[in-house]
Amino acid sequence: MGSCSHEAPHMNTPTQTKLISKLSRSKEGSTSVVFSICLFSVVLACGSAIDFVRWQNAKTEAAAIADAAALAAVSATDASESQMKAIAANSVKENSTALDLEFSGQPKFSYDAAKTEFTVELNGKIPTSLMSLAGISNVDVAVRAVAVRPSIPPVEMVLALDTTGSMADAKITALKSAAASMVTSVLKNKDAKIGIVPFANYVNVGVGRRNDRYFDVPADYMAQSSSCSTTYPEKKGCSIVTTTGTCSSTNDGVTKKYACTSSKEVCQSWGPAVKNCKNVNTAYKFSGCVGSRDEDYRARIDVEVKRYPGFLNTSCAAEILDLTNSASAAQAKINSLTASGETYLPAGLTWGWNMLNSAEPLTAAEDSAKFAAKGGLKVLVLMTDGATTLAPSTRSAGTHVLASSSVYKSVSYSQALSAELCTNIKADGIEIYTVQFDVVDKDLQKLLTDCASAADKAYQAADAKELAFAFEDILNDIAEVRIAR
Repeated sequence: MGSCSHEAPHMNTPTQTKLISKLSRSKEGSTSVVFSICLFSVVLACGSAIDFVRWQNAKTEAAAIADAAALAAVSATDASESQMKAIAANSVKENSTALDLEFSGQPKFSYDAAKTEFTVELNGKIPTSLMSLAGISNVDVAVRAVAVRPSIPPVEMVLALDTTGSMADAKITALKSAAASMVTSVLKNKDAKIGIVPFANYVNVGVGRRNDRYFDVPADYMAQSSSCSTTYPEKKGCSIVTTTGTCSSTNDGVTKKYACTSSKEVCQSWGPAVKNCKNVNTAYKFSGCVGSRDEDYRARIDVEVKRYPGFLNTSCAAEILDLTNSASAAQAKINSLTASGETYLPAGLTWGWNMLNSAEPLTAAEDSAKFAAKGGLKVLVLMTDGATTLAPSTRSAGTHVLASSSVYKSVSYSQALSAELCTNIKADGIEIYTVQFDVVDKDLQKLLTDCASAADKAYQAADAKELAFAFEDILNDIAEVRIAR
């Protein structure tokens, strides 16, 4: 028979069992150590990523604060170096508070007059979270912004300014201040010119232009008439009776009520009346006021054969100032502005356009193509505080009257004409900025917003401070304030 053998199962000795048990415990310990090290590294890496994101966010916010401060400083076009630094410091303080950021030490501000560069430097720290486990308790945040102070490019700018009755008192004072500041800034550039077109019922082109071929002005003359008055030389028992009441007046669409008194002479006996007459000479003179041309030509300025009618013994705004580089002449014109009369918006638009066009009747402007070739801008700034209250009296050349008395019966025609003028002015390569000063009329708000060359070139100012800001922002827009680095 065959035979077979059987191997017994392997059995560990006591010594071997102890060795295996020890080795097993050693492996478990090593794994724990390795796991702990790996876990710490993962936590530290995640913490670092979180802190890095926080650092990036803080640096972005700090950079925005520095940029805002630098831009605020250079945007104050007439400020001194110390004033720019004060403006920047205030900007940093306000924005840091809003974003709940703290900076170590004082912000650093400097101005390089040669390069017209204003620099803002901010330094701070932010506390870390999990990175503190590696002994890093905070990280530095340092930013630097440099803004270039704006310089006015070659520009021909006309300010078409509403000087109607509704602009009286504080409004005309605010307008003079804002316009004077703009004149100073614009004329710092020797290649810049500025013109002023005050408007109300009419525009005043000046007596000196009466014989220009674009105007139809009758000759001055003297007229004699009889003036009579009646007296009662034998009146007796007379006294003056005064009554007090409330009166109202409407000027440029604004009605005001005020206390008023009236006096009347009362006599017990008047006696016979005596009539006294005398001849009176009245001078009829042209003071520069011109009205509208025929209806078909009111939205155009390129028609020589249709002249602007001039009127005798008619009141209108201050005389226009044609484009000039004389700051003193422009300032004097602004200082002479007074508020009176009604509003006829097309007058301001028409003569602002005439002034920026090199063709007659005003010829101080440069040819548009040549001016553009050397980087020049033609700019019309239109400021008004209220809707048009007048319309042309007839469809022919003539005066402007209250809309209800005109052939058009409402201001709708004047509003449509204004819109058409805005379109034609922009088509002539002229940038239009509009400034609404305390305007509440919704139709006028839309008209002026649409009139501007872009939505961001239409401004609304509720008070003197906002009016000044609007004029300053127009300057900055023209000069292109920018962050250099």
